Amino acid sequence: MNEATNSKARVVTAWASDPSTRLAALLTVISAALLSGIMLSFKLWFPTARSFPRAPLIVSLPQYLVPAVDCFLSGLLVVALVALICRKRPRDSLIAAIILLILLVLLDQHRLQPWVYQYLLLFIVMAWHVCRSRAAQSTLLVLSILQLIVGTLYVWSGVQKLNYSFSSEVLPQLLGPIQNYLPLTQVPLSLLGIGIALIEIIVGGGLLTRRARRPCILLALIMHAGILGLLIWQGRNSVVWAWNAALMLITIILFWRSDTSVQTFVRWQANKGSARVAQILVLILVVMPILSFWGWWDQYLSGALYSGNTPVGVIRVDQETYEELPETARRQVFKTRAGEQMLPLFEWSMAELNVPPYPELRVYKQVTREICKFAKDKSQVQLIVKDRPAILDGNYKVIKLDCLQLED
Repeated sequence: MNEATNSKARVVTAWASDPSTRLAALLTVISAALLSGIMLSFKLWFPTARSFPRAPLIVSLPQYLVPAVDCFLSGLLVVALVALICRKRPRDSLIAAIILLILLVLLDQHRLQPWVYQYLLLFIVMAWHVCRSRAAQSTLLVLSILQLIVGTLYVWSGVQKLNYSFSSEVLPQLLGPIQNYLPLTQVPLSLLGIGIALIEIIVGGGLLTRRARRPCILLALIMHAGILGLLIWQGRNSVVWAWNAALMLITIILFWRSDTSVQTFVRWQANKGSARVAQILVLILVVMPILSFWGWWDQYLSGALYSGNTPVGVIRVDQETYEELPETARRQVFKTRAGEQMLPLFEWSMAELNVPPYPELRVYKQVTREICKFAKDKSQVQLIVKDRPAILDGNYKVIKLDCLQLED
């Protein structure tokens, strides 16, 4: 019995002390998680019967070509991910997956969901390692960079939740199944919201240091298990189920019994071959999210999912335009007390694509321009955006643009 136990302990210790094994396990988990996310948001990637408008970033193809190109590129991406899971030509498959993801995002910004962004960053760092060097020191550096990516995204996710709207709007919806058992007024909800945000910040910071890592790993696993349970209970946003499950595995693979930390990253980033990569990563992960508070960096690139900290868009439509809308869109339309018909973009996107729309004003404008094509009277279709709410009291400004203004 003792001999068998010792044998298992040696296997676990060998796995934990071998950085290359960690990287191989991480690559498999991320590939499987991304593949799961694609399958759970199928119409986002394979738009054979999609009505929710695209929002191309740079690449704008003729309309008749877009579905075929999307399906072709997404099909190749699935093949590359399956090859990565099966360990078939990992270098070529990894590079192919990165290029295909970038092209698909350029064709439609809605694909740049927070989970896609995180997986893409992790893929890029691993590809840089595979193409550059597999020396032991390089592998340790790469592990510390991967840890930095995951840790800083936890920190920013917590920072983004430190606002009034998260506690007053998002948290009550998330806690819906247990609200009857634990009826909470606004003051306890606010304190709970602040506590959840601080826990994420502490988890992210603690994972980056060896001293506080063990309790932070446990906290991260409990947090993801709780979120996963609440989302499954409510049947909400199933694509995020796969992300939460993947993050639990990613946290274990990257941090459990790992000797690398942010200190490893700082020590090795001075190396001439890695200094540039280190500087770019610090800029993207640490500095750029700060700019999101002034609207100079996208919210989804700053950990703002389920934060209550993003703009929300609806489109006011007249009856003639309503009748021309796709069936999925018509089912989401509601009437205000004044009798105006409103098409909420979040609900439409979730019903059609199983992901939220990319929450930026430029994207809402692109989507509305497509709806404007159905309008006979351009002044009767209007984009209404509740801008990012104030941190302390949730106050917000409202932006209104009709089709005529959007054509300018």
